[in-house]
Amino acid sequence: MDSKRIFVGLIILMLTVFSAAHLHAQNAQSLSGANLATINVDDLSDQDILNYMKQAENSGFTEQQLEAMARQRGMPESQISKLRRRVEQLRMGVGMDPELELKPTNTSGRQEVIFNEGDVFGKLGSNNPEENLMEEEKKIFGYDLFHSDVLTFAPNLNIPTPDDYVLGPGDEIIIDLWGATQQYISLEVTPEGYVRPENLSPVYVNGLTVEELREKVGERLNQIYSGIKGTNGQAPSIFYQVSLGKIRTINVAIVGDVNSPGNYALNSLSTVFTALYAAGGPSENGTFRKVRLVRDNKLVKEVDLYEFLVTGIKQGDVRVKSGDVVLVKSYTNRVEIDGEVKRTGLFELTEGENFNDLLEYAGGFTNTAYRSLVTVRRSGQREREVIDITSDEFASFQPKDGDVFQVTPILDRYKNRVQIEGAVYREGEYQLTDGLTLKQLIEKADGLRGDAFLTRATIYRTNEDFSQNTFPVDLGKLMSGQIDDIPLMREDLVRISSIYDLKEEYYVSISGEVLEGGVYPFFNTMTVQDLIIIGGGLTEGASGSMVEISRRNKDANLNTTAEIITIQIDKSLSIDTEDRDLQLQPFDQVYIRKSPGYTVQQQVTVEGEIGAPGVYSISRKDERVSDIIKRAQGITQYAYPEGAILIRQTEFSANKSNGEISQQYLQQLRAKLLSEESELKNISQERLIERLNKVENRVNANSEEDLVGSRVKRDLIEDIAEQDSLIRDIELKEEEPVALDLVKILDEPGSKYDFIVKPGDVISVPGRLETVRVAGEVTSPLNLRYDKSFNFKDYIYQSGGFLITAKRGRSYVQYPNGERQGVKRFLFFKKYPKIEPGSTIFVSRKPEKEPINFQAIIAAAGSVATLALVIDRLSQN
Repeated sequence: MDSKRIFVGLIILMLTVFSAAHLHAQNAQSLSGANLATINVDDLSDQDILNYMKQAENSGFTEQQLEAMARQRGMPESQISKLRRRVEQLRMGVGMDPELELKPTNTSGRQEVIFNEGDVFGKLGSNNPEENLMEEEKKIFGYDLFHSDVLTFAPNLNIPTPDDYVLGPGDEIIIDLWGATQQYISLEVTPEGYVRPENLSPVYVNGLTVEELREKVGERLNQIYSGIKGTNGQAPSIFYQVSLGKIRTINVAIVGDVNSPGNYALNSLSTVFTALYAAGGPSENGTFRKVRLVRDNKLVKEVDLYEFLVTGIKQGDVRVKSGDVVLVKSYTNRVEIDGEVKRTGLFELTEGENFNDLLEYAGGFTNTAYRSLVTVRRSGQREREVIDITSDEFASFQPKDGDVFQVTPILDRYKNRVQIEGAVYREGEYQLTDGLTLKQLIEKADGLRGDAFLTRATIYRTNEDFSQNTFPVDLGKLMSGQIDDIPLMREDLVRISSIYDLKEEYYVSISGEVLEGGVYPFFNTMTVQDLIIIGGGLTEGASGSMVEISRRNKDANLNTTAEIITIQIDKSLSIDTEDRDLQLQPFDQVYIRKSPGYTVQQQVTVEGEIGAPGVYSISRKDERVSDIIKRAQGITQYAYPEGAILIRQTEFSANKSNGEISQQYLQQLRAKLLSEESELKNISQERLIERLNKVENRVNANSEEDLVGSRVKRDLIEDIAEQDSLIRDIELKEEEPVALDLVKILDEPGSKYDFIVKPGDVISVPGRLETVRVAGEVTSPLNLRYDKSFNFKDYIYQSGGFLITAKRGRSYVQYPNGERQGVKRFLFFKKYPKIEPGSTIFVSRKPEKEPINFQAIIAAAGSVATLALVIDRLSQN
């Protein structure tokens, strides 16, 4: 392909690029609407031109067409020459990518000759062209038809050659021969209308249809190949087929009220719809009803686009020919319809069409439309007017240009509805039949429920002025026939109250030593024993205790807030016979007290150099560390009592209540039963597993040991940690060490050093310690061998000495039992703490000094001066 061919291919591609940059989205679908007067070829990189060259192979335009189109759009001759030179330089350049070299095409099938911008650069503008339409354009019925990505009206080139297709210059004729001879012949119709087969004189085909062409080609071929028709009664030995290959390009002028009027190069299979789509369709003022096709200065066809929009039939969509003119005139009569129709908007009507035709274009009424009357707003000679159209006038009413039709919805009210709600079995809406009464409505609702309040029901009646009256009814007398039945009217609302709606909901509560305490519904003849059973039964802690019932005080003369009733529980967890039938009243609060002295076993742990380490239960509330050590057979000969430590749970630990501990043991029992290898279990074990499954997720009520004071103390510590900036970064743990002097405890049991043990305590007695750790601001922090003759400074020197950043006076020693002792100062003298085996020496860091802020100093000085001036003025007064 020569450079000129490449050049013209590039021109059409550049037309597409600059159309996207300079045109409105509705004009981007046209190939003739762009203005290239401002183009600068120097702004295009070599890579851009190479990419365009590769895409220009199948453009399909002739050189003359492309050059004319470029000039028509205002591309300067200087830029055309510059672009031609750039193309030639690139083709002659060294190192051009072979993939970008243009190769001549060799296609035998029919090809599209309309350049499609989207094939090279994708769709221009928005991904959805309909989004670029103005609001007024969106309202025009059919306007979006020519602004769609998926409906282009491009002719189908993959169909058999139409027999009525008329040949012209530029068409390609393909002749296939097979049988006794095989040959493929491709002939192009010359501008004069001839084709020139080999070994034959030129054949004039211009103006012939494809069917006429087959007959004429057959006659000419028979002059060369006698076997085509056969001789002497013999069958033909050569067969042939004539088809259309590449179709010609035609020039069609699209003028009038279209979005992009101009001359368009289309393929010869294009129709009126194809031409309209190329020009962007009718403009905002263009007609959709009378699109004219003019040929040889004569009106050939008038196309009504509404036929396709409403019925899907493209009536009058004939093929266009070269030199045809598609004329879109301005609309004559356009009206608007709004409201309760399926398709609102602007519709164009022709002479003689009535409101029913308009309604058909709008898709008809919606199911909520008021169909008896439609209102029209019309512009008169001097002012606007309103016209009412009744349903019998729809077929005769003639809309005028500018009419606005408003279809209103039906009223949001019912003409035959009554409602009933409350204590009936079927609440809701019912039809108001002739003579319907209140008693009949109740029967329609399946009657009254057992909780219906029979003393009074209410009928709410709406008057014509939308005010409301109420009519009380003695429902009991109505149902028994003691009073007359009441006829109902439209929109009556009957409300029947429940007896439970008119009083406070009854309940009782139980707490304390029950498995599932809480609030439960009250029922008549309910006893304490019934409530205990509902609450899951008593715990073991209720043995020998009492039940306390708190009852609301209804006597206003008594100086009491509640009546207290006490019932005793015996050792077998049953209530005395005389109190067993005591009935509860609504709102009673039942408390199951814990038996005095009852508690679940609590443990402490002893570990380390102990004669018998392990877990020990606390036997007394005043049991001390020395007692536990004694029960554990004392310390061994390898123990280091000076390093003993006590680990105790803090307020932040999740302490378990007695009920939670008991439930934990029950779950351990359940897991043991389920883990036994034998699948055969007796009936007793199976029932036990069933009972344990019920308590698996049971939530126990808080016992008395979960004291409010402990919880508040924990909250106070958290609040202080939040508010006090000095301790904000301190980590509050669930367990903390407590300094323990085990030597004094063992020497003086029961003394102030001897702690009373608490549940969860861990007493740890280490073995003999032989090292001392040095940490902090020293040259080489490390562990050193304990030497009895070494003091504080000796260990510092062993670690390389203090760093410059060390704050020596804030150093301290932490002993293995948790105690800490810092450096003491008296005048210029310092006393360093004693070092013991297992100790840790911490050397603190000096705080970093902030740089002097002179601006702050100046501001402070200014404030002081101002204050002094104010004081001086006040003293003078």
